[in-house]
Amino acid sequence: MALAIIITLSLVLGAAVVLICGKGNFKGMIALLLMLWAGDFLFLYAKFVVGDPFLTSIIYLPAMILVGIPVIGLIIIVVKSNGGKDSEKIVRAIVFSITMTIIIVFVPSLKSEGKFKLYQNDFYAVSDAVFQAYDDGKVSVGDHFSSWSSNTSDLENTDSVFSSNEIVKKMEKLKQSAGVYGYDFVDKDVIYFSFGAVFQSISGIAISRNGKDLSTNETLESQPYDGVPTYRYIMDGVYHFTDGL
Repeated sequence: MALAIIITLSLVLGAAVVLICGKGNFKGMIALLLMLWAGDFLFLYAKFVVGDPFLTSIIYLPAMILVGIPVIGLIIIVVKSNGGKDSEKIVRAIVFSITMTIIIVFVPSLKSEGKFKLYQNDFYAVSDAVFQAYDDGKVSVGDHFSSWSSNTSDLENTDSVFSSNEIVKKMEKLKQSAGVYGYDFVDKDVIYFSFGAVFQSISGIAISRNGKDLSTNETLESQPYDGVPTYRYIMDGVYHFTDGL
């Protein structure tokens, strides 16, 4: 959903610029605008889709380059404008484009809690399926795995784990749209949805069942990372977790 919204927003912004400046005037600065929109897209993608903080920081670097170069070029075009009718349209389009870019750069990124609420049904569907797989003896406490559709090294036969392929699709959706890169089954009543690691620290969403309250620091059956895990309450049975050193 988030990725689809970002793509749609990028197309709408592009169409708005073309309408403001006109097709003829647009052709003269198409290269700069395409670079600018590419940078805008990368910023939006990093802020609202990518879950891994390290990967997010890597994406920011080319995004800043793609935004910085065309902004300088577009400002030069504004300075050199001659005040004619077409020039006014071009200036308005450039001001609009740069303003939207500034908003995109400074808009807060979507936090873990926001991602959970946006894809709440998918998180619950996957956690319910994994818990059921444990109850059926198909997974074990301590299992770590990525999206089953991309990595089956830990669980070789996905068909034997889930009764419906829809769960695998939901896992892939959480990976592509919410930035969930891995799952840790840390307790018979707790599953970690990992958004990625920064050096030796990891964070994400923890979902529990059977009334297990992670805020009381109950001991987990499996400790996949070094360090002491911390939990921030989001709603009943759902927490933001950080773990590692």
